[in-house]
Amino acid sequence: MELVSLYLFLPLGVFIVLGVPIAFSLALSCALFLLFSGTRIPSLVIVTEMYSALDSPGMLALPMFVIAGELLNRCDLTDRLIRVAQALVGWIRGGLAHASVVGSMFFAGISGSAIADAASIGPIMIPSMVKEGYPRPFAGAIVAAASVIGPIIPPSIPLVIIGGQLQISIGGLFAAGFVPGVLVGAALMFAAYVMCRIGGFGQVSKFPGVGPVARMTLGAAPVLVIPFMILGGILLGIFAPTEAGAFTALYTIVIGSLFYRTLTFAKFRAALLSTAQITATCLVIVAAAVVYGRILTFHQFPQELLKLMLALTQNKTYILLLIIALFIFVGLFMDALANMIILGPLLYPICVAGLGMHPIQFGIFLMVGLLIGLLTPPVGLSLFVVAPIARVSLERLSWAVLPFLAAVTAVLFLIAFVPEITLFVPRLGGLVK
Repeated sequence: MELVSLYLFLPLGVFIVLGVPIAFSLALSCALFLLFSGTRIPSLVIVTEMYSALDSPGMLALPMFVIAGELLNRCDLTDRLIRVAQALVGWIRGGLAHASVVGSMFFAGISGSAIADAASIGPIMIPSMVKEGYPRPFAGAIVAAASVIGPIIPPSIPLVIIGGQLQISIGGLFAAGFVPGVLVGAALMFAAYVMCRIGGFGQVSKFPGVGPVARMTLGAAPVLVIPFMILGGILLGIFAPTEAGAFTALYTIVIGSLFYRTLTFAKFRAALLSTAQITATCLVIVAAAVVYGRILTFHQFPQELLKLMLALTQNKTYILLLIIALFIFVGLFMDALANMIILGPLLYPICVAGLGMHPIQFGIFLMVGLLIGLLTPPVGLSLFVVAPIARVSLERLSWAVLPFLAAVTAVLFLIAFVPEITLFVPRLGGLVK
């Protein structure tokens, strides 16, 4: 423990404080550990483990789903999804807030990214809510909070990375994300409804009627069916997750160019460039983090951490509460995706072998727990994206998001203590026995 703390954790903390990018912070910390700690691990392990970390068929799904989300986002389809969401829930008290959540749930089936969700939904919904009398901090907070649904409902970029890194079925993780994603959305809508009732804002609109709702839904149907095609194809054994990614990318090109006719060569080129940048960034972090995790595993740090937790308490419930507190704490200082990659291998043996979690349940628990960090300053990326759109300070937005943060945390507790929330759909599809 002392060796790891001095030569691995301390350099990482110093590099992060100095502003070194997380991928290089991880790699440099590993290099310093191997060179100066006197460990028996050869220095060549940095190269070999980085290569083996990326030499995984599951990782091929990452650029496929990224480009699908990029293409659909650039085809100007967000407005269609928002109109459908408003028609479906706009008649409830706080209708625009609910539409923001439902719109994020729809968009989650396209992008798989919380930041893309916030950046796409925010410019449309926040001005509309402010115009209708919603307080600016509330409007920004509900959009920021709803963005965390993006990586939960498949396709999901973080779930592809978690599955590839920890050797968990990506198809099973995709299937497991549906129910928690819907629960997070429902919890946010409940919190928004209560706040609108207490605050006395949020107009109630008239239900437009079945006919108009059906027509709007039909117009957006080619996009709305994407997550169901992905999950259905995986559950029915038509294709593996990587093949699902390739199919989704091809499908988006077809509907963008032939059905909606909004996909141009310039947009396609921009989508390719953005996909390359996002994929390269994720893979470099994954490669460095896998080496970091291998060193921790070799020196039995997960086992030592579990012993330390068991020394504090033998109660599994309290250990889970400690892990949730750890999620919230690390989310204050580091990016959610980096935390998933670092903490995944560390907590996997504790939660799966020590606490009896199913690997798929652990994957969802890990992701949702660390997505909370998107809503907590000073590194809450969703807050940074939404604050300038809502034209409020980060401090006011951070206070306004607290009720929604509590709603997401409540769902995290359910995921931790009720396995069937994550395992019901995978069991239904035969992905879990």
